[in-house]
Parts: sequence; C-alpha cells; structure tokens
Amino acid sequence: MMKHTILETEQVEKIEAITCDACKVKYDDPMELQEFLCYEDRGGYSSVFGDMYLIQIDLCQHCVKELLGKYVRVLKDRVYY
Repeated sequence: MMKHTILETEQVEKIEAITCDACKVKYDDPMELQEFLCYEDRGGYSSVFGDMYLIQIDLCQHCVKELLGKYVRVLKDRVYY
C-alpha cells in the first residue's frame, strides 16, 4: 500500500492585540494579553441583558483589579506549571 499525500497550508486566527473595554488601552504585549479577563456568555430566560443576547467583555488585569479587586479571591496556595 502506498500513501499519496499533499501539503496543505491552513490559516490560523491569532490574537495580536486586545483593547480593554474599560480603559480603552490597546495591549499587544504577550505578557499583558495572557492576563486579560475575556468573558462571553449568552443571556438566558429573563436575563437582565435580554433573552439569548450575546454578552462580551474584555478587561485588562489593571481594570480587573480596579473594578473587581474587592470581590476577587486570590489564592496563593495553588501553583500551576
């Protein structure tokens, strides 16, 4: 049996920058990008955002700390490699 192959090129979508929805700063540093809080969901029945409406937000780590910091639980006992 002989395998016949072809070489294909695929396009991959890559995020090169994100603009924070709160402070409007555009970040392209990979270290900053990995710290973004990017949330997307769809409103359910009787959602305050509307039934089945798509909701999205992208926040840089600085705005997450400023806007949500008092509600965030920061746990130092977990290490991930």
